[in-house]
Amino acid sequence: MSDLPDISSMKLSELKSELKSYGIDSSTFAEKSEFTSALQNARNTMPRPSTTYREVEQPKPEREEKKSSSSSRKPSSSSQRTSGSSSSSSRRPAPTPAPTAAAPAPQTTNPINIKKLTAMRSPVTAFQQIKEHPSQNIIGERNNSFLPGSPFSFSLHGSVQESDSAIIRIPDGVCLKINCASVQRKAMDEYLKQSGSIGVSLRLSSEENPEMLPIWTFARDRSSGYTMSGLGLRVCGPRTVRLLAFMEMGYRSGQSVDVHLFGSVSLNKDAFD
Repeated sequence: MSDLPDISSMKLSELKSELKSYGIDSSTFAEKSEFTSALQNARNTMPRPSTTYREVEQPKPEREEKKSSSSSRKPSSSSQRTSGSSSSSSRRPAPTPAPTAAAPAPQTTNPINIKKLTAMRSPVTAFQQIKEHPSQNIIGERNNSFLPGSPFSFSLHGSVQESDSAIIRIPDGVCLKINCASVQRKAMDEYLKQSGSIGVSLRLSSEENPEMLPIWTFARDRSSGYTMSGLGLRVCGPRTVRLLAFMEMGYRSGQSVDVHLFGSVSLNKDAFD
């Protein structure tokens, strides 16, 4: 035991460490004398521990630093494997991020689109009052509206008074096309039985020319059919026109016939280019 330090010169921490090497619990000791007495008794009576005092003694800071530096220079095999896997994974190309969809460009208000939407909701209107003559009392009316994309059909009540004409209003961005006019055969034959009756004519006036001018006439002796196709009358808005089924003579008895008009209503494409 010559290599062991003198018990009286040992620090309390050193006493505890050596007692621990003998397997002695010193947690109940309060005085240093108890530590020294227990250690002296252990040295005298118990076999010497397999570790030397230097191994039991608390390592000095310098040696601890050297030990730490040497251990850092010798990484364990597991750390080498981890480092190897990390380096190999670092050599792998990073995944390319998925391209993000481009944000849609903000929509700007287009005046043409607004005008077109307005036109699509604006109908062509046809209105005619039916009056009793000569009292001028209103005994009925005909009133229809036609949105763009719809067929146009309207019956004009025959009269000899221009004030009885139907008013056709065509809004902005909309066109009215009248292709065909017809009369019912039975009604026309009954009308022509009257003395002096000649037939009926389809007349038109506009804002630019308010005079009622005939565009088609059904005459007793000259007309071969009761239908006229291919009129090709096209009017685009904003416009107001008047249409009249003018009875050629024979209306004094009060009997008249209707002239039926057929066509279509559409958007004016030239207004949105």
